[in-house]
Amino acid sequence: MSDPVYKKLYSSKRMVADLVRAVAPAVAALVDFATLEDLSAEYVGDRGQQRRGDAVWRARLRGGRRHVLILLEFQSGKDGAMALRVLEYTALLLARLRRSGGLGAPGSWPLPLPIVLYNGAAPWPEAVEARDLFAPADAVLRPHLPSQRSLVVDALRASEDDMPPGNLTRAVVGFEKSATPADLGRVAADLLRWLGEDDAQLRRDFGAWVGEMAEALAPGGSRRRRVVTLEEASMTLVERIGEWSKPWLEQGREEGLVKGLEQGLERGRQMGLANERALLGRQATRRFGAVAGERLSRTLAGVSDPDRLAEVGDWVVACATADEFLLHIGRLEASGR
Repeated sequence: MSDPVYKKLYSSKRMVADLVRAVAPAVAALVDFATLEDLSAEYVGDRGQQRRGDAVWRARLRGGRRHVLILLEFQSGKDGAMALRVLEYTALLLARLRRSGGLGAPGSWPLPLPIVLYNGAAPWPEAVEARDLFAPADAVLRPHLPSQRSLVVDALRASEDDMPPGNLTRAVVGFEKSATPADLGRVAADLLRWLGEDDAQLRRDFGAWVGEMAEALAPGGSRRRRVVTLEEASMTLVERIGEWSKPWLEQGREEGLVKGLEQGLERGRQMGLANERALLGRQATRRFGAVAGERLSRTLAGVSDPDRLAEVGDWVVACATADEFLLHIGRLEASGR
């Protein structure tokens, strides 16, 4: 995955929370993820030097006023001084917060948690502890070495089974390790089950990534139109698995994959209909009051025709009074939906 795709995905609170839960579960138990706040990763030092990190989030720790600063760096190549770069970003972030009054008194500063998400072809070879960059130190010198340890996720060598079920970091690792359309489809089917009704943006961001990977894995460089949602990307995989040559794919595995994707797509379709019904109920309540909204919600409970739902949406906009709107609902009920 490229840095821009990672940056899109990790602009999501759920992605950040799942990453911490996957790589630092003991730390995650201390964090109130509902308080996650996206901070700028652009730094300007006291002397005007400018640096830019990848992502920074702040969250409150449970049971007190302490905070944690989650610094994310996305790395695809070797950088022998990565630990120094992370240490520099941490110092610049603290200096910026101090200038703005967001750091607090010494002794109460937020606690940094640096995480490096790495997807390079070679295993991660670099130091994760800043003091390991220095020459071996005598015992009297070692306490004076700068020290900060980064958590590193080597996505191409991490095991999905080491990640909690339903954790979105598991999907990131699975996608990074996908070598065939079948691998890609398996992870996409899982992801369709894990993403809920509040994850529309993540569905688009993951869909764009799956679409790019599907193009890269297609034989002969075949090209299709760009996908915009995870459901659309998964549907493309369902279509292509039947079309592509598949020396790597056993027939039974193919059939199971297609079935899993189709089940995920059906779940996504049902979730979309449920979201639309709920939205119409809320809109009717705002326009015509609770009685009309509740009656509409009951009436729409069994409606799965998108055209009929769109028609109800027109009534919400066009009806001038609650009585007029309720008349339409009565006709809908009488028609048997």
